[in-house]
Amino acid sequence: MKVVITRPPEQGIEFANLLKENTNNNSNRNSNNDFEPILIPTLKLVFKDVSVDLDKYDWVVFTSPRGVLGLFNNLDKSDINKIKNKKIGVIGIKTAKEFKRIFGRDVDVMPNEYTADYLLKVLKEHINKDEKILIPTTPSARDILHKNLNADIIYVYSSEEPNNLKDKLKELKDIIIEEEKNNKKIILTFTSGLTAKNFFKNSDDELFNLLKNHYIVSIGPITNRIVEHYGFKGYIPNEYTVEGMIEVIKSLKNRH
Repeated sequence: MKVVITRPPEQGIEFANLLKENTNNNSNRNSNNDFEPILIPTLKLVFKDVSVDLDKYDWVVFTSPRGVLGLFNNLDKSDINKIKNKKIGVIGIKTAKEFKRIFGRDVDVMPNEYTADYLLKVLKEHINKDEKILIPTTPSARDILHKNLNADIIYVYSSEEPNNLKDKLKELKDIIIEEEKNNKKIILTFTSGLTAKNFFKNSDDELFNLLKNHYIVSIGPITNRIVEHYGFKGYIPNEYTVEGMIEVIKSLKNRH
């Protein structure tokens, strides 16, 4: 079963490898039902050079693994030592793992549900009103944290549309038409609101109509709001991670 992955290229490959692992680990493997990833990145990541004064902040809060890497790229050795002594908040388990991989320590705060709304809720339970927060992020991120906390934002990366996106979507139409000839469905996946927005705003009416008979999996409710805005239904995992998405994908494949 073909699974369209719209993440940036490097993260898309990771997603594809996880899908293949799930196929390889299936003891009842049927080659006609294997996952076949199709990489159609709807955005690319560009990391930025920024100036950071960590001495001004008590907390550093990350809303994605890319924010962790983007900040690290702008730190010298003394800054890295400083951030190890800051209080750290993260949006979810993937970001926590990336922080520990890079900085070698656990985070202080992570919500049970991996959304900015839940992160804000738990941060308010831990942050004193006189404490200052730094949020390394991207211009396309939601600003709910910045608006409701004593926080500064620095843009350590940006998300840009690939130049070949429209061509890739034309190719996708041909793939879907061919699959429908064989009475097969595809699964379209979105791991952020921006991956979904870029996909749909570059799609034409023909692709919209083709997708009505196929599946969409969104990583979480915020992403799924974009999907619903364009008139589609998205399936959401219980855990808002790629691994959670794969569980949904497996259930859809079994339904097919």
